[in-house]
Amino acid sequence: MKINLLFSFLVIGLTTYAQPLILTPSISPDGSTIAFSYQGDIWTVPSSGGRADRLTIHEAYDVSPVWSKDGSQLAFNSDRYGNFDVFTISAKGGIPKRLTFHSSNDHVTDFTTKGE
Repeated sequence: MKINLLFSFLVIGLTTYAQPLILTPSISPDGSTIAFSYQGDIWTVPSSGGRADRLTIHEAYDVSPVWSKDGSQLAFNSDRYGNFDVFTISAKGGIPKRLTFHSSNDHVTDFTTKGE
């Protein structure tokens, strides 16, 4: 009885402490692709299902992908330099480009109508 009770408390404690696996999903403007953060990297997957592709591979924490209006780029937040800065990357992958350099946290919310 004591072991079952201890096990129950352990399971309840772990499930309430556990972090969600997939964070901040964002659907592309045409609805064909979903971008999301998983294990600190940015991934995409077809909205119809299928294989997910990792766009960023870095020891930093990359999160909160936002699609450009034409769906060709993703902007995201990353703490690669100690605080959150905004980066962009091609929706097909590639080398991320750092857009902000402020010493406090910067967070992406949207692209301008000019795609910036």
